[in-house]
Amino acid sequence: MALPVSLCLFASTPDIAALGFIVKVLTGNLDELAARATEWGYSGIEFMPDPEKVPEPAAMERALQASGAVMPVVNSGRMGVQGMALFHEEEPVRRKSIAAFKRLLDFAGYFDARVGLGIARGKGTPPVQVADDVFRELTEHAERAGAVIMLEPADPGVTAYINTTDEAMDWVRRIASPWFSIMLDTYQLAESEPSIEHGIRAACGQARHIHLYDPSRWPPGASSENSRLDWECIFELLHKTGFHGSASVVLAPEGDPAEAARKTAVFLSERVEVQ
Repeated sequence: MALPVSLCLFASTPDIAALGFIVKVLTGNLDELAARATEWGYSGIEFMPDPEKVPEPAAMERALQASGAVMPVVNSGRMGVQGMALFHEEEPVRRKSIAAFKRLLDFAGYFDARVGLGIARGKGTPPVQVADDVFRELTEHAERAGAVIMLEPADPGVTAYINTTDEAMDWVRRIASPWFSIMLDTYQLAESEPSIEHGIRAACGQARHIHLYDPSRWPPGASSENSRLDWECIFELLHKTGFHGSASVVLAPEGDPAEAARKTAVFLSERVEVQ
């Protein structure tokens, strides 16, 4: 049996183009995002809203229903490029960031979606008590909102704090809530773990979402010249460890985005069971 996943495209509103985000994502208004994702062969989108101007859930719901798309994950990555950091050393910035993340949780909860917590935590290393307080406050809000937080290990080029799956799982065990879990990212697995297998197994089967892209920032199957990952091995490991849920891919960093996105969708649909 193939690995079952809801296959999504990273997506955001057009203003993200001015922010210099680290990967290329699908852009457009809500209707365009949902429709284009399904047209290109995807289940839906991993949406990256402006944390200061989160859309009305009803507007997103209409766009998803019109195209038959899903939105299993809300991405908080724009916080990191919009001057926010959950662990910022200055309390006013920290409080502003926490409030923004709570808005994302409220938005996601409307759809029974999950919220990724990666670069939104900031680049520095906070005191453990600060991290503990922030995680617990957000987890309490996540439970009220009905949206699971997924802590994302990130490579040291993005943040100095929580770089490995083992470190993320230490926090998952410490917070000990069904509303605070973990997600995976193949860039991080390739760059920060002793091995990709170690990183996947260290999640102990708790991950329900994964970002799929090569360290070159190319999506799977779009360019053999820009790929160094063994995707068959990765999917086999995910299957063996009980992964089920969703996966998201970025757009190709150059060339025709539609052509590459369709190529990636075909490549993945031959290796996983797209739901």
